[in-house]
Amino acid sequence: MKKIWYLALIIFFPTSVFSQHIALTHSGTQYDSFENPVQTGFTKELSRKYAITIFPALNALLNFKGGSETAFKNLIFNRTVSGSTFNDIGLGNSNQLYLKNSFYLFTYRIYKTVNYNRELGFALQFKQDGKANISNESFAIFDSYKNFNKTSYLNIFNNKAYNQSYWQLSVNYRENYDEKWGFGGKFSLLNGATYSKMNISNSSLQINSSNSFISSFKGNYISSFGTDSLTYKKLLPNLKNLGLAISGGVSYTSKKGLYLTLNINDLGFIHWNKSTPNYTFDDEITVTNANSANAANRFSNAFGSIINNNLTNKKFNTTIDTKIVLAASKTFNNYKSVFVFSKSTFRSDGQIGLLNNFQKNAFNFGLNTIYDFNSGLNLGSQLLIKSPNSEFYIGSESLFPSYYLAKGYLKKDENIGKNNTKGTFYMGLNVNFGRKMQSMGNADEIPGLNDQETGFVVRLSPKERKQLQKKNKEIGKRRSKTNKRNN
Repeated sequence: MKKIWYLALIIFFPTSVFSQHIALTHSGTQYDSFENPVQTGFTKELSRKYAITIFPALNALLNFKGGSETAFKNLIFNRTVSGSTFNDIGLGNSNQLYLKNSFYLFTYRIYKTVNYNRELGFALQFKQDGKANISNESFAIFDSYKNFNKTSYLNIFNNKAYNQSYWQLSVNYRENYDEKWGFGGKFSLLNGATYSKMNISNSSLQINSSNSFISSFKGNYISSFGTDSLTYKKLLPNLKNLGLAISGGVSYTSKKGLYLTLNINDLGFIHWNKSTPNYTFDDEITVTNANSANAANRFSNAFGSIINNNLTNKKFNTTIDTKIVLAASKTFNNYKSVFVFSKSTFRSDGQIGLLNNFQKNAFNFGLNTIYDFNSGLNLGSQLLIKSPNSEFYIGSESLFPSYYLAKGYLKKDENIGKNNTKGTFYMGLNVNFGRKMQSMGNADEIPGLNDQETGFVVRLSPKERKQLQKKNKEIGKRRSKTNKRNN
């Protein structure tokens, strides 16, 4: 078992960290149309009938704040906490870690009709969300027991952590009721991949003069994969932990061009099967020869052993992260302003954003001010290249912290960056194909005109059909020129 097993168990730190973001709200992208079901993902009169994912839509976030910033960065950069600086030892102060996930592996969307903007979409998505409160002392004990100056401490290892990941297979439909109102909905089948929850309610540390220490732990641990290591295989769909979720939204467009939307996203639950391991523990660990290089490794092995002492299997239900998203936008020539309020219903997470989008032909540059309920005020930026039949976007909702985190990782230097450890990144690529969806009055061609034995033109005389076929070829040439300009 690795030296950082104990910390990894508390933090549940995954190899990939993702989160839902709001910077693409009212962007007309496929991502926005699947996240907020009332949103349209096509451009009327110009978009082609089908849209698919070319590069999976992903976005990444990591947010950590507290007194053990350098120790945490050292852990993720170098897989060790040795040599870190530790403050406020003995006070039991907590550090907060926030993780979330929204990763679209596949999307497929159909522009059903131009009239009423009817759209039907299908998506396969992987989601994860997690949160942990980790004491400074939980990091310090893995550097050296000599970080503790007193002989005894109470409740300094009291930690709480939660992490849940699942697959979401969804079908999405939206349409306009009239020129002002629109509505949309999404129905999802959920499949739980992993679930972990730990609560250490009582703990203590006793430092002995004979180069040894004794620590005690009392609490419980629930994990869908037990005390085994988390592998990619355990993240695959298993059909053992099923659930359901629904989403709904409504939109309104005023006469002056103000566009308003309200979406309630992912109201649902997952039923975890009766074989899910549930551990309770109340035991102590004695580490002798605490100066040796493998002391921390022996400590983490012992912690894993005391967790395994009392095991029961239980079934239970969990909710998923349900969000209410209210947004308003208005376009002024080449500038579009968007206000977004996003709030989790069952948790404290939320964001308020003012998105500023500047457009030049197919290029859209965004400069966004976003207040996150967990990490505070952030400045984000994005580049969106969008035509009616293709889109590519890349950006970050916390530009400068992401830069310093990436720089520190590349240089393996935990001292780079002064504020809370945070990094966000998102990116996606989608294209459209099929025939262009147009209303009859604006159509470049009339469907069925070239049919020989079917379609309404069979009722025309041979002379009339020949004249219309010639005209249709001329329209086809003009359409090709138009496509070159629009794509």
